[in-house]
Amino acid sequence: MSKTITSPVKEFPGSVELPDRLTMPQALAFEQSIRDGQELGEASQTQYDAVMVEAICACVEEWNLEDFGQLAPDTFPATPRISSAELIAWLYGEIIGMYNPEVPNE
Repeated sequence: MSKTITSPVKEFPGSVELPDRLTMPQALAFEQSIRDGQELGEASQTQYDAVMVEAICACVEEWNLEDFGQLAPDTFPATPRISSAELIAWLYGEIIGMYNPEVPNE
């Protein structure tokens, strides 16, 4: 079973399907993104976003964003930069809420 979430980012309208629960490979990809992000130290937002996109793409079951097919790390839109960062933050936050439901998803 999966859940459909609607993008709040104006530049990227549409929806995304996430699983109800993460699989072991998805949880491992998410945990790896945390480790990789910690290792970056002082880096640009784009570098941090690239790490998060890897985990996001491992967790998303289906992309239904307007003007985009099924996304992968090498096809994920990086611009417009602020909107892309907002999309990544929103999706990563949704995954955090699945991984650790005790953490409020704000």
